[in-house]
Amino acid sequence: MYFSGSLIRHYFRRAKPTVQTPRIQMKERKEPFPLVSQLLSHAAGVWPMLRFDLLTDAERQLRWVLAGGLGPLLWHASQTTGASVPADWQSGLLAADLTAQVNHQCLVETALDVLRAGRATGVPVTLLKGISVAEQLYPKPHLRPMGDVDVLVPRADYARIEAALLSSAYRRLDFPEVQGLQHGPPLRNDALRTLVELHTELFSADSPLRLHGDALIAATVQQVGVVPSLFRGRPVNRLSAEFQLLYIAASWFNDLTHYPPHPSFLASLFDAVYLTRRYPELLDDDRTLAEVDNPFARASLYALLTYLPRFGVQSASPRRLAAMRRGLSLVGPLELRMIHGMLDRCMVGARYWTSFLPIPVPGRYSVRHQLIKRSKSLFSW
Repeated sequence: MYFSGSLIRHYFRRAKPTVQTPRIQMKERKEPFPLVSQLLSHAAGVWPMLRFDLLTDAERQLRWVLAGGLGPLLWHASQTTGASVPADWQSGLLAADLTAQVNHQCLVETALDVLRAGRATGVPVTLLKGISVAEQLYPKPHLRPMGDVDVLVPRADYARIEAALLSSAYRRLDFPEVQGLQHGPPLRNDALRTLVELHTELFSADSPLRLHGDALIAATVQQVGVVPSLFRGRPVNRLSAEFQLLYIAASWFNDLTHYPPHPSFLASLFDAVYLTRRYPELLDDDRTLAEVDNPFARASLYALLTYLPRFGVQSASPRRLAAMRRGLSLVGPLELRMIHGMLDRCMVGARYWTSFLPIPVPGRYSVRHQLIKRSKSLFSW
């Protein structure tokens, strides 16, 4: 069962990079290669066949993959590579794949409803997250796990487009009112059994990104980070590839700042792998950093770019990494190793966080960041 980000947020609301290829790493470590690592390396195009015989505690790893909504991707990878799937896994993976195809079509219909409402009211719509990257980056759109449809609309136009959807097949769900939340109450289509969230910001008011200024908020994106595109033949906006990568990194570590590692967070890691595989020039592109001067966003991007090469993703150029290090204030070498270690053990190693220590994420162990955080909390009173 795949748990959507909204469900996780509802229950939990209130963590020396290598550039070696997976084959070299596996030989040096002399240990089984985790299932998530194999899938990521397959997505990067460097792992030709899944090796289920390399797994230890395979059932635990399978449960983690299924809980992250990645059963269809595992099934697709095994079928395209000719891997021999364990017999007792086959029916479950095939069922997950067929279910995902049906669910994705319902989500597509929901997205089209939003685009029709936007066109009728003159409200520009920008696709976010899964509904945006699924058909752009993945081998088949239904392979990208999604719990709902996320779109970005101007704050001034929110009421108009919401009213248009409520006048059709959608109803507003009871949702706890949270001050500074980046989206309104989810809207549900009972016939399709889908949810849509209308965002007016990319991040909530309590996000660590907002401690250092409002970079990456909706106004910034509308000015420099949006490009015209098509969705099923209909005009729509998407985040540019440069901003998409920054948004993936920042939102991923933003979630890990608020909630413990969960398999539903894996989708963002696969988004980054597929995005950099399709647009390798992003690994040597400094335009995004020139537009956004936000320490948390920069640290998140650096932590992500230095983590991906262990799965076969091309390493960012030394020039860019050196430039990023000069601008880092929230992540040092020790914290970076802690972050990557947490990702290896939890997100890729299919384990929940059980340490008594706080989850290592950009700024978590930074004195400067914590002082800023506490001073803003004090003055908010």
